[in-house]
Amino acid sequence: TAYEMSDDECWHRLGLEALRQGNHQVVEMSYQRTKNFERLSFLYLLTGNVEKLRKMLRIAEMRRDIMGRFHNALFLGSASERVRVLEEAGQLALAYLSAIS
Repeated sequence: TAYEMSDDECWHRLGLEALRQGNHQVVEMSYQRTKNFERLSFLYLLTGNVEKLRKMLRIAEMRRDIMGRFHNALFLGSASERVRVLEEAGQLALAYLSAIS
């Protein structure tokens, strides 16, 4: 099994098959084991799990992942976080436009 092998490729394949069958709990476990943060955030968006999306935002902050932070801020609808990420990335014009819209 994937647990015994602890192989990322096995976990990835298990996640793909679980996704085809609609088993989002196994998909979530697979993405967690392979550290596939982008897909995991999108899964939480699709399943409406806002609390876990907030947790993914904090994980992206700890990892210093600017794009991950921005995507999670978009998924959460957090305009203030989007502005903060853009400012930290040096995109002041985009931060300003995001702030006024």
